[in-house]
Amino acid sequence: MKEDLTAAYLFLRDVEHKLQMVHDLQTHSLPIDEYELERCAIRMGYGTEDRKKATALFLVDHQRHTTVVHRTFQSLFLEPRTSPALGTMLRVSKAKR
Repeated sequence: MKEDLTAAYLFLRDVEHKLQMVHDLQTHSLPIDEYELERCAIRMGYGTEDRKKATALFLVDHQRHTTVVHRTFQSLFLEPRTSPALGTMLRVSKAKR
């Protein structure tokens, strides 16, 4: 789980930085415009030969990473008594003492 959350963080921060570079302002949203979304996918390294395929692959990965983050936070805050993430954090915290 830690590896999935780390990968999600790195992926989503990379998306955010690339969007901010293009628009020169802080943003956390994917472009609505299809052309801009294609450009985002290309900047993220999804290829330039088939822009539609690059965008589709990017969106699949984006959804996968946001789902990991959503489930982790939901686990921590909505189900704290049964949260595997919280249990792991508490065990690590106790071990460091």
